[in-house]
Amino acid sequence: MLTLPGFWLLVLTAAMLGSIGYGLLLYASLSMAHSCVAFRMEGQTEIVMVLRSGRHLPGRISPDSFVTPYLVILNVVLSEQRRGRSLLILPDTMGAESFRRLRVALKWGDKAGQSAT
Repeated sequence: MLTLPGFWLLVLTAAMLGSIGYGLLLYASLSMAHSCVAFRMEGQTEIVMVLRSGRHLPGRISPDSFVTPYLVILNVVLSEQRRGRSLLILPDTMGAESFRRLRVALKWGDKAGQSAT
């Protein structure tokens, strides 16, 4: 293995810590202006994400989203941007009945009660 000079090791460490800090602010504490604090499903694959800044971003749910009884990962393709977003939803982020309805709607295409916050 090659050893990196001290300067490059410091630069790589700072970049890694900065990326981790950004991820924690955006996804864990939801304190950034473009953090998704709520969403609303409209139809089978349409979704509107509500950001902390108050903006509403329309998009559609990608078919490669992941649904299990204990975890939902929504991959959202945004209408306004080229990049998509992923939303990690755990059971304790919403009521038990809302989480169940969300899972059923995503997995089986249930039309009843498709909004979640």
